[in-house]
Amino acid sequence: MKKIILSLGALALAAFALFFLNAGTRLFPERVSAQDQVGKNVVRPIPTARAIPYRPEQVVCFPGKVKAARRAALSFQIAGQIEQLNILEGQQVKKGDLLAGLDRKNYLYEVRAARAGYQAAEQDFNRASQLYREKVISRARFDTAQSAHDIARARLDIKEKALADTRLVAPFNGLVAKRYVEKKEHVNVGEPVLLLQDVSGIEVEVQLPEQLVARGGTDILSQLSVRFDADPETAFSATAMELSMESSRDTRTYALVIKLTSPSGMQLLPGMTATVTGTVRPSGPEATPSQTMLVPVQAVVFDPHARPYVWIVDPQTQKARKRPVGIGSMHGGSIEVTKGLKADELVATAGLHSLNEAQPVRPMKAGKEGLEG
Repeated sequence: MKKIILSLGALALAAFALFFLNAGTRLFPERVSAQDQVGKNVVRPIPTARAIPYRPEQVVCFPGKVKAARRAALSFQIAGQIEQLNILEGQQVKKGDLLAGLDRKNYLYEVRAARAGYQAAEQDFNRASQLYREKVISRARFDTAQSAHDIARARLDIKEKALADTRLVAPFNGLVAKRYVEKKEHVNVGEPVLLLQDVSGIEVEVQLPEQLVARGGTDILSQLSVRFDADPETAFSATAMELSMESSRDTRTYALVIKLTSPSGMQLLPGMTATVTGTVRPSGPEATPSQTMLVPVQAVVFDPHARPYVWIVDPQTQKARKRPVGIGSMHGGSIEVTKGLKADELVATAGLHSLNEAQPVRPMKAGKEGLEG
């Protein structure tokens, strides 16, 4: 009797639940409809990446030496004995600073004599001008006085220029890298006295082999970075500035000047050693599109038999198709796909194990998440 009562109670409870289920369906049909559509009509956005042809790049390293951005071997434009020379090697100087000076006595005498001659010629010219206006002297005598005046003026300018040339001043802010003479020495015209270098900007010179220059030189060299031996852990980005068009007779290499901003907190002097690293882009036949593609590592998964495959996402059909592929080497966060992919095909990069070919999908929009993607 108890069993019959329990059975009737269970049947009543089931009928009660079925009533409320049907009532909920009638009252909230949109909920049931939404649930029915999940996995059927809702197009699921998934992260994707585009397959790109793999072009092998070669990383090259070159030893180099630091050079100043500007260099000037300073010399006197006149000959004489050095009277002033208080500059030391390694000393910082500013534009306009007096670096060295010659004995000025003879040049001062010559300037005084030239000035006296000019003053006399000027007086004669002024008198001749007055007399010519009064028609007292001829045009020929006036022209002679004018020529003497002009010659005297030119002679004075030359002597004053020579006097000014007894002073050697800094043409720019820089560092005295080399001092070639000593005080009281006699120097000739154009003989180097000091080597001034501007170290506000840094240049590094490296030697490129002729094989690399023949392939394109700086046109195929990119992603340059410089590491100085004084701080080998820090890399500084740089750009190629100037490539010599004449090779070295000894090494058959071509000098390339690399330019970079002077690093803060590091005193780099000309002659210091550095290592320049760069990437050589493919050229010639190597630059043609490859059958091997690069995709993110996470786009490749393996089946239970350790066979690699990817999910191809077609935006037109809104379908994802599973496709076996062959894989090669890894390059950072990417991996080579040696077969099974074409350039510009889209591969899924997330949620791969939950994909199926019946589920509508589309590429996720950049910067979006969830169903808003």
